[in-house]
Amino acid sequence: SPAVFLGNKELEPLRYSKVAVATSVSRRKAEDCIQGTTSLLSHCLGKGENVALMLKDVGLLLIEGTKVQMKFYHDFLEKLSGKENLEKVIFKVPKLLDVMVSPVVPVASLTFSGRVILFP
Repeated sequence: SPAVFLGNKELEPLRYSKVAVATSVSRRKAEDCIQGTTSLLSHCLGKGENVALMLKDVGLLLIEGTKVQMKFYHDFLEKLSGKENLEKVIFKVPKLLDVMVSPVVPVASLTFSGRVILFP
């Protein structure tokens, strides 16, 4: 399908075949999983539910009411910047710790309400 333009940005359509190859599943299964997840996510958001979308090896996207917050895994940020650079930045900007999270922290503890629907 053709690209869509939003303002001056070009939005590329999702290539289910690339997702299928990367995840070693059929194109049909990749498409069904993605569409099912986005449909359920849309339904939960429409009902005002708090949701957390887990992004493997990256972090969590937390959506609570009108508040959207990204929490990154330390390992991900370390891979992006290098261990020494990350330590220097954290030393200079301690508030960066607010956007970092451990993969073993219970997701509900990161929310105001303590209730969240977790999307794997």
